[in-house]
Amino acid sequence: EGLAQVGITSKSYIPPSEKPPNCLGFTLDDEAVRNAERQRESKAGGKVETNAVARTLYDIGCWALDELFPGRPIARFWFLETIARMPYFSYVSMLHLYESFGWWRDPELRKVHNAEEYNELHHLLIMEALGGNALWRDRFLGYHVAIGYYWAICALFFFSPKAAYEFMALLEAHAVDTYGTFFRENADRLKALPAPAVAMSYYKGADLYLFDDFQVSKKPNTRRPPCDSLYDVFKNISEDEAEHVKTMRACMDYSLVGKIVVSPHLNSDADGSITEAKRQAWLDWSEEVNRASAAEEDF
Repeated sequence: EGLAQVGITSKSYIPPSEKPPNCLGFTLDDEAVRNAERQRESKAGGKVETNAVARTLYDIGCWALDELFPGRPIARFWFLETIARMPYFSYVSMLHLYESFGWWRDPELRKVHNAEEYNELHHLLIMEALGGNALWRDRFLGYHVAIGYYWAICALFFFSPKAAYEFMALLEAHAVDTYGTFFRENADRLKALPAPAVAMSYYKGADLYLFDDFQVSKKPNTRRPPCDSLYDVFKNISEDEAEHVKTMRACMDYSLVGKIVVSPHLNSDADGSITEAKRQAWLDWSEEVNRASAAEEDF
């Protein structure tokens, strides 16, 4: 890029303006995001209640995002998704620590957090497919902030799991507002563009166990969103973030009153129908194997 600025280029050189994400022409109105947040928080149950320190840090973080990524929504989303994975790593690390010390054990909660991280990973991969990590300075900043954020959440969780979950709920609620504003603001352009392959593999794959597993408010196999265009992808991401908020609220309740957070798959077979179907499939398979073995002996 330095040589290109003085007119020295090769035949294969492509100007940054003609490469993703710049060539996509997406916009994000920061004031519209703030308005969406104010509207959400004005509704009953829409505001994430937290302490004054956490709220101040959150407000500073939102201001920094506006200043660091003006007119660059995909790079902003890549940065956000790089950061968004860290708390789930922190939660699992601290739960392992609790278990190692013999203080407390809950494999179901770790399982839910692993599924949440897997979801955020695919959001990150989608942003990378759209060129969100194209600039070295964005990668440098994102990776270093992520490392610091990981350890900060570990320390916070050690002293107060509730506070750690509250702060993440704040960020996830902000993500809902941001992605919602983005896909509505760029609807026509997004609908004209195809979904990246990584999004197709995640939302339309044959095995959606982990996709269901982080959504503790829904039964498995009940949410199967479309993924026909980039508009669908960003709408799905916004809905994913809303599910993360619900899961964080459930975890906050868990830390206060002990209401257990478990994988939605755990209670999805209340009437035993799934277990019975699996048992019958196993019996059918074993009968087929026995029949084949008997035929070989006769031969």
